Amino acid sequence: MKSSKGLKPLFFIFFFVAISFCALAQQTTVHIGGDVSKPFDLDEKLFSEMKQNHVKVVGRDSVSRNYTGVSLYDIVVKAGGIVGGQLKGKELAKYILVTAADGYRIVLAIAEIDPGFSNQKILLVNKENGSSLAPNYGPYRLIVAGDNRPARSAMRVVSIDIFSADKR
Repeated sequence: MKSSKGLKPLFFIFFFVAISFCALAQQTTVHIGGDVSKPFDLDEKLFSEMKQNHVKVVGRDSVSRNYTGVSLYDIVVKAGGIVGGQLKGKELAKYILVTAADGYRIVLAIAEIDPGFSNQKILLVNKENGSSLAPNYGPYRLIVAGDNRPARSAMRVVSIDIFSADKR
């Protein structure tokens, strides 16, 4: 009977090489689209040119973390997702669908991101405590500050789409 002892090191080498390739293959842009007038791909350069905001969040582990990123409101306005930059009338029937690399999706009502309606900070971030996000969280993560549970703080965001809930 042959020993499988020699296969264990090979398994671990294969495992770490596979994980490294996955980290390198991460999507480095976020597609902004849906029912907007100016869809675009948000890359690292454009992200850094947009106004940077900061938010402090205490996690379930009671550890305080400082995140840096762009307001989701600014991203939606840039894409033309809010006509005239003001939410009123039919515009209030819009929602935002955020999709992560693993298929995880969350929905936000458009009024939740508008500073005229809510004081809640909702950011697409790329930094935690001044450093780039860990590969399993980034390169981009949605932070919904103020939520009691972090279920809407999607990791590895790949797309943000704005749609209307109007019946057609």
